[in-house]
Amino acid sequence: MPKKYHVSVKEAPPRFSPISKYASFEITRCYGCRRCVKYTACVYGVYRKKSFDPLQMQDTGDNMCINCMRCVQECKNNIFSRSLNPRWERLGDDYWTPDIIDRVWKQAGTGKIPVSGAGYRGPFCGPGFDRMWTDMSEIVRPTRDGIHGREYISTLVELGRKPGRLSFDEKGNLAQDPPPLCAISFPAVIDAPPDPQSRHLGESARRAMAIAAGKLGSLAVATAAEAGGALSDLKDRLIVRFDPARDDAADLAGARMAELLYSDGVLDEAAKIKEAHPGMVVSIRLELDEKAADRASALASGGADVIHLHATPKGKGFGEKEEEFVIDMTREIHLRLVEDNARGSVSLILTGGIALAEHLAKIIICGVDAAAVELAPIVALECRMCVDCEEQAECPVTLGEMDENWGAQRIVNLLGSWHSQLIEVMGAMGLREVRRLRGEVGRAMFFKDLENESFAPIFGKRDHYDPPSGNPGWDAKTRQESKKEPPAPEPPAIEAWKYKGAEAFASFCRSRYRNYLAKYRVVVNDKCTECGKCVEACKYEALVFEAGRLLRPKEHLCRGASTCRELGSLCVDACPESAIWVGENPLWKTFGDPRWTADLISATWLQAETGLPPKDSGLEYKVGQSGGGFDRIDLVFPEGSSGPGFKPEDVDLEIPLNRRGDDGRPEVSIGFPVYGGGMSFGSISLATMVSRARAWKAFNSFTCTGEGGYPDALKHYDDNVITQVATGLFGVREDTIQRVKIVEFKYAQGAKPGLGGHLLGDKVTPAVAKMREAVEGSALFSPFPFHSVYSVEDHKKHVDWIKHVNPKALVSVKVSTPTDVDMVAVGSYYAGAHIIHIDGSYGGTGAAPDIAKKNIAMPIEYAIPKVHNFLVEEGIRDKMTLIASGGIRTAWDLAKAIALGADGAVIGTAEMVALECIRCGNCESGRGCPRGIATTDSELSLAYDSVWGSQRLINLFHSWCLQLQEILWRLGMKSVKELVGRTDLLTHLDYAEKSA
Repeated sequence: MPKKYHVSVKEAPPRFSPISKYASFEITRCYGCRRCVKYTACVYGVYRKKSFDPLQMQDTGDNMCINCMRCVQECKNNIFSRSLNPRWERLGDDYWTPDIIDRVWKQAGTGKIPVSGAGYRGPFCGPGFDRMWTDMSEIVRPTRDGIHGREYISTLVELGRKPGRLSFDEKGNLAQDPPPLCAISFPAVIDAPPDPQSRHLGESARRAMAIAAGKLGSLAVATAAEAGGALSDLKDRLIVRFDPARDDAADLAGARMAELLYSDGVLDEAAKIKEAHPGMVVSIRLELDEKAADRASALASGGADVIHLHATPKGKGFGEKEEEFVIDMTREIHLRLVEDNARGSVSLILTGGIALAEHLAKIIICGVDAAAVELAPIVALECRMCVDCEEQAECPVTLGEMDENWGAQRIVNLLGSWHSQLIEVMGAMGLREVRRLRGEVGRAMFFKDLENESFAPIFGKRDHYDPPSGNPGWDAKTRQESKKEPPAPEPPAIEAWKYKGAEAFASFCRSRYRNYLAKYRVVVNDKCTECGKCVEACKYEALVFEAGRLLRPKEHLCRGASTCRELGSLCVDACPESAIWVGENPLWKTFGDPRWTADLISATWLQAETGLPPKDSGLEYKVGQSGGGFDRIDLVFPEGSSGPGFKPEDVDLEIPLNRRGDDGRPEVSIGFPVYGGGMSFGSISLATMVSRARAWKAFNSFTCTGEGGYPDALKHYDDNVITQVATGLFGVREDTIQRVKIVEFKYAQGAKPGLGGHLLGDKVTPAVAKMREAVEGSALFSPFPFHSVYSVEDHKKHVDWIKHVNPKALVSVKVSTPTDVDMVAVGSYYAGAHIIHIDGSYGGTGAAPDIAKKNIAMPIEYAIPKVHNFLVEEGIRDKMTLIASGGIRTAWDLAKAIALGADGAVIGTAEMVALECIRCGNCESGRGCPRGIATTDSELSLAYDSVWGSQRLINLFHSWCLQLQEILWRLGMKSVKELVGRTDLLTHLDYAEKSA
């Protein structure tokens, strides 16, 4: 076996303070408290460690802040606030976004794989690479663990002309000379920098790129002048761009490859170079325009070694192809060469739009052998992608003045991180060699295909296939307004009710924090005469008059000027002194994301406080702004009454979990069609675990232990606990298996499919280490998959094992959502499972590589109808309980998931938000969650007790029950079981018509 390829990464701190996404400021006068919230609330000591950078006029505290908002919410005088940093918003463009630039900077600094908690935060889909997902293996297709395991996953590719066949002489020796090939250890080369960035690069930056290429076992593109001058001592790692009319052929001597720009006579020029430099591989750079496919075909048949396809830095083509993306253009050329029977002979490289590790994996799937990165290495050197770069006389980060070894290490770190991420993607697929990834679109999923397979049979014809990205620059061109009429208004409010069975549990439970986060700012200036007319005008009690004085506005109750003006009662208009201003609060844009918007987070907090749907809050509590999936699906309600005497509280939400009826196992039902997902001890605090157990018991449902073992504190809740058996078998014992009604096998998790589990060493405290039978402070990895399961037969042995250990337990099988998830579900039925739990790729997690949270496996919205329909076709749907998770955020998501075909759902992130998670994403490392939810820190774990925590969760569940009952009542259904698979009650806002 060859020596395992390894990239030596090490810290390479930035020369300049990175630009932070958020800026902090004070909005009112300080009380001068003796114990300032700066030091009591900030668990990471940002205010103690920060300094002021006079060169950049920047507060370094903004870079260290994780935006947990504790200081904002705990300050006695509410003086702190946040806003988006204008300098951040000016970084890059609509493709090279500030977020991408920031991710590149961080990887270049550390070489580490980007890991974060709280799940995926981006749009449902998007243009370019974001409309593509990679596949993964599960149960019947073994995966590979090249990061933490002993297997070798090769990322080596050989560039050059390969013979169509080999011939041998009578003695068995090769009858022809082996062709010259250029082997690179990693399928990415460093391209020459494009304009306008190149004008700011000095000799040290160019040398850094070549040095980095050598350390990576790869190549860097350089001009002939550079090869003969500044880079002459590094020529053995160069691809020399050669112009026969201008350059000296002597500059090619010693280089690994030569590159020519495409011209009519380019093959003749390539032949001359080969004649002068025997053994040299020649690459031909070809612009991706309308003639590219024909030209590539002619080059391949004419004997070209390497064709270097060239797109714009945004991944777009040229000429008539200027609106096409490299995914489609690359695929077209790859298939053309396959059709010509020439694809195996020639190598393809692509430049253009490769900004992240997932882009590298995806473009190889589309047909190239390797990618060339042009802007990413420059960004690694701290380039800020200034919009006015071309006009700037001097670079703000002095790209021409760096130390070449520092610069080389930054680039090595970046591509080393990409290498590890590429291996994770390949490992999830079960591939040992990157060469097998080339052109393997069968191991990928595309937006259009998934829509046609899962949604077209339900919704009919889609209006357009240009998904929004969440970036205004893209959306302005691609997003179309829905042709649907707006949904019918809701019926008049009916008398409030309590959910039967839990009516004694729901009660008001205030936030732990002093200050609410507000959507609007209400400012009263010193012109105020305290006449009270503004209070009379305010219909929402945001303004309060007490003892002749106007109190500080309760901004979180304000609905904004437009809402009140429509009512004809706006405080601003009522004030005779023009002393009041109402406007958007910049703070509102600093938390939340397209999936969990600030509105959705705040609405969940409000439900956890009151136990009621937040209908009159002015907050959007039903959907997010992801631009797809549940956020574009709506329920269709019939007109008219649901029938005399039929009330929402009469709707039955109970569902059975054992539908087999053939194995003598107990009948187990849950009070409403939801239970809690696996969260392990070590990932979350013990208070959080107990809070969940208490709440789910109140609703006659279940919480899951996750893979961290079964703490003694949960013994009281045995009848409402699911114990999990995951690949690491942490804390799994026969006595814990025997205590519960349901045992769950976790084969894969949607947020990190094909990658197993990972608990960072910082969170392995003595208590966690004891529970998991591990070493304190050591990172813990769960392998993937179960190394005892590589077939349905092996899977059945697992199920039989649990059934033997606990004759009364039901068996649930948790899997992710690969392309064959329907086959996995059927296999689990025949293995003897009672519940198939499919977990989509957009769900929450304590920690997962960012590359996995969006790019591997399909969203749950596609998987539900795929599995449901296949189980129906196989005649076993009524014998299997189908549970969905991975992006169920609201009661409305739940109803849509059931209508798509699920019996019920599992939630996790919604529970954490109810406990006042703000999705800062810092669950996974250091002290963990600064709000005390996902932490094992001895101090932070005391942030709240299980009495408060369980009450918040009970209130949220109660609100969900009320909403689900009202939805079913409006549909005229007396049981939630009637909604299963009723896709005729759904509409999609991007589809023009339903199929007949």
